[in-house]
Amino acid sequence: MRRRGRLVLALSAVLATACSGLVAPYRQYEIRFDAPASPRLGGSPSDSELLDSIAWLMHNRLDLPFPTDTVAYVCVNQAAFVDGLVKIAGETPDVAWERRSAFGFATPSGLFLRGDYLVRMNLSGRAALFAHELTHVSQDRLRQGGRGRPAQWFLEGHAEWVKFRVVDLLGYRAYAESRDIMMRAAVASTIDLFPDLGALTNNAAWLEATRRLGALATYGQAFLAVDWLVERYGSAKLLEFLGRFRLEADPQEHWPTVFPLSDRQFADEFRTRLKNLAPPKPQAPRGS
Repeated sequence: MRRRGRLVLALSAVLATACSGLVAPYRQYEIRFDAPASPRLGGSPSDSELLDSIAWLMHNRLDLPFPTDTVAYVCVNQAAFVDGLVKIAGETPDVAWERRSAFGFATPSGLFLRGDYLVRMNLSGRAALFAHELTHVSQDRLRQGGRGRPAQWFLEGHAEWVKFRVVDLLGYRAYAESRDIMMRAAVASTIDLFPDLGALTNNAAWLEATRRLGALATYGQAFLAVDWLVERYGSAKLLEFLGRFRLEADPQEHWPTVFPLSDRQFADEFRTRLKNLAPPKPQAPRGS
């Protein structure tokens, strides 16, 4: 273990222990997916009530599978969040520290959420966060035990697509409105600076591009790409593609088996689509 990792682990443990003397470092919820009907939500639902309602919608309305023992840990602060990722989820101290500013993080051991962030978020924002991270839990379930993993842009774009669908199902904002907001933001940006989808295949490249170019160039672009996939081929194809990763087949075979064009061709056509949506740039006056 590197020296920085030891320091991070020691610091997080000390801080979490100090906080636990005043309040438990996290609240633990076992998420229910098998309720006979969608739990009714009031105007100010608790985290556990909102999680259960979103889980029911994702499982019963969007056909997403989940482990039966999915647990959410709502951590009181950054120190408890980092400590939980190390001690409960089994992440290395370095990885946990890199995630220290995240609003949430899905792991095979459960869903870890920053409670100190949640208290400052509105209801729609909390719902969006829960749905996005729960989608990653479902993605892991779909491809459990197989080889390889889908491109990071697909995983994040799918999580964003589910997020906006859930926000719609809850009645907080229509899906079409969310898509239009993202589309207008992309069109108003410099699309030429967006990274190519083919450059966003692994998590390291994704994180680097997000830090350097902003979330619209990664999360926003990936959502619009998945939305277009659904428009062209239907949402069932998303689950079919993810489910193939639990097979022992070559991961490179999954995309062409599910979609009638190569991933490279799709990325090129999607790029052209984005550029065509952008208004033409005004020509500079003569002599300028």
